[in-house]
Amino acid sequence: MWKILTRKLKETNIDWIGEVPENWEISTIGSHYTERTDKVSDLDYIPLSVTKSGIVPQLEIAAKSSNHDNRKLVLKDDFVINSRSDRKMSAGISSIDGSVSVINTVLYSNTIDRNYTKYLLKNYAFAEEFYKWGTGIVDDLWSTKWLKMKNIPIPVPSSEKQKQIGSVIDSMVQNTNNIINGTKESISELKKYRQSVITEVVTKGLNPNVKMKESGIDWIGDIPKHWNIKKIKYSTSTIDAKKDFVKEDIYIGLENVLSYEGRINDYGKLEKDSKEKYFEKGNILYSKLRPYLAKAFIADITGSCSGEFIVFESFKGNKRYLLYWLISQLFTDFINATSYGAKMPRSSWDYIKETSIPRPPKHEENEIVSYLDDKLSQINKLIENKTKVIKELETYKNSLIYEYVTGKKEV
Repeated sequence: MWKILTRKLKETNIDWIGEVPENWEISTIGSHYTERTDKVSDLDYIPLSVTKSGIVPQLEIAAKSSNHDNRKLVLKDDFVINSRSDRKMSAGISSIDGSVSVINTVLYSNTIDRNYTKYLLKNYAFAEEFYKWGTGIVDDLWSTKWLKMKNIPIPVPSSEKQKQIGSVIDSMVQNTNNIINGTKESISELKKYRQSVITEVVTKGLNPNVKMKESGIDWIGDIPKHWNIKKIKYSTSTIDAKKDFVKEDIYIGLENVLSYEGRINDYGKLEKDSKEKYFEKGNILYSKLRPYLAKAFIADITGSCSGEFIVFESFKGNKRYLLYWLISQLFTDFINATSYGAKMPRSSWDYIKETSIPRPPKHEENEIVSYLDDKLSQINKLIENKTKVIKELETYKNSLIYEYVTGKKEV
C-alpha cells in the first residue's frame, strides 16, 4: 500500500517536473551524466537497437550501414536514448556491452542510481521535455543533441531514495505488466476462438447432426451433404477500373482495414487529385497483398482504394457469407500458401477466382450470416473491453512512474 505524502513539497517552476519534495535537489542532466562518445565497430561490439521496449540486440533483417566503424560504444548499465523526435520513448538501460547508431546518445553516471535513471529519463513527461530541446525541420530530422540535452533540468533525490524509488517502480511495473500480459493472452485466445467459430460454421453449418459428405477438396474436408461446391468466379463479378478523384476524397489503403475482422478502422483521404481504382457502396474489398493478414470488408460508402484490393461488385448470395469466407483461417491459409513473392507475398484474382468454396442453400446461408454476426459481435465486444483495460493499465503505470521519479508519490 502506498504511503500518504507527509513531506512538504516545493514548486520548481519547471513544467515537466512540477512540485518535488523540499529536500530534493534540482539539477541538470549534464551535472550528473557523462556522454560516452567512443567510436567502435559493430564487428567488435554486438550491434544493438534502441527501441521503445529498451535496448535489444539488432535483428539480422534490420537495415545496416556499410560503415561498420561508425558506431557508438555502449557498456553494460549505460543509458541510451534515440535523439530523433519520431522515435519518442525509444530508450533504456543496456544489459550488455555493444554498439549503437550515432543517432543515439549514450550516457553513464557515477551519482545517479541505474534503476532511477531507467525511469527518470524514460517517462512520457520527460520525453516531451527532451524533444522540446531539439532542433530541426520535420519530425524525422528533429533531434536533441547532447549539447542541449545536458542542460535539461532533472529532480535528484538522495542516493538512498533513488534506490528505493527504482525498486518500488520495478515491482509496480512487473505487477502491472503481468496483468497486461495476461490480458493480452486472453485477447489472443479470443481471436483464435473467433477464427475457429468462423471456419467451423462456414464449412459445417449450424446443425451438428447434419449428414456430411466429402467436398472433394483436401483443404476444405467434409461439408454438409446438401451443400454444393462452387468456384468463386461463378458467384461473383469484380471491378478493376479507375476513375478521377480529387484531394480529400475517400481512399482506402491496406492500413485502413483490420485483419481477420471484416471491417475497417477508419477511412483515409487522398492527398492530391489523382486517378484511382474505385469501389461503390456494397462492394466487398479483399486485399491480395500479404493475404495472411486476411483484410476484407464490405463498403458502406463509395470511394477510391489501393490497387492491391480485389473489388467484388456482386455476389450471388449473402455478401457477408463471402466476407466470412474471405477472412476465415481456412481460406486465408490456403491462399497464403499459394501466393507468390517472399518479402511481400501476393495472390491474384486469376487464382482466387478458380478457388472453390462450399455454398449452402440461400436460407441457410442467411442463418449462418445472422449467427456469425451475433456471435462475433459478442467476441469483439470482449476483445474491445480487454483492449480498453490494457490502455488504462498502461496509463496508470506511466502516471505512477512519473509521480514516483518526481517525488509526488512517497515510497
